[in-house]
Amino acid sequence: MLPKWCDKYSIHNEEIDRQHQKLFELAANVEMISDKPIHKGQIKFLLADFFNYMKEHFAEEEKYMAKIGYPELVNHQKIHKSIIQSMIDLIQNIKSTNDLKEKLNIIASKWLLEHILREDMKIEKWHQTQLNKKDNETNLEDLQEFYEYICSCTDKIHKVPCEIHQKIQKTNASYKCKTCQEAIKLK
Repeated sequence: MLPKWCDKYSIHNEEIDRQHQKLFELAANVEMISDKPIHKGQIKFLLADFFNYMKEHFAEEEKYMAKIGYPELVNHQKIHKSIIQSMIDLIQNIKSTNDLKEKLNIIASKWLLEHILREDMKIEKWHQTQLNKKDNETNLEDLQEFYEYICSCTDKIHKVPCEIHQKIQKTNASYKCKTCQEAIKLK
């Protein structure tokens, strides 16, 4: 029994998630016909639909991975190419309707769903880690106190961290603006 789509398979990209849901539906359709008598033409139609949708989905997924800077993009592309090539090989070597159904079932369960459940979840895990890092960096920045200093430059404000501000106040240290070369002063 193939798994059904649920939110735990989400990679938090609306388009990719929608495509994954469609692929789960196609896989369920394949599973439904696997033990029923069906015309070879219907199976070929389902196979072609599956094949074309997978290629479209893989292209979109690769764009998404490039956009978020996924470091394993090249390896993931190789996996996609391997799945497509294996699918082509299977299609070319079909001997009977039962053979076609069996191979379509392999495509649906082994390659596609295992790929989504295993490889695509790696993308999500990596992306969430990156987002958490950015959130933590932002939170640290938000917690840090800054003081505003000015110089001779028009409308220029220097944000000085608390440690530097304290050093200026306690030791009369002097810091110069890189533009006008004048010492900065507390606003």
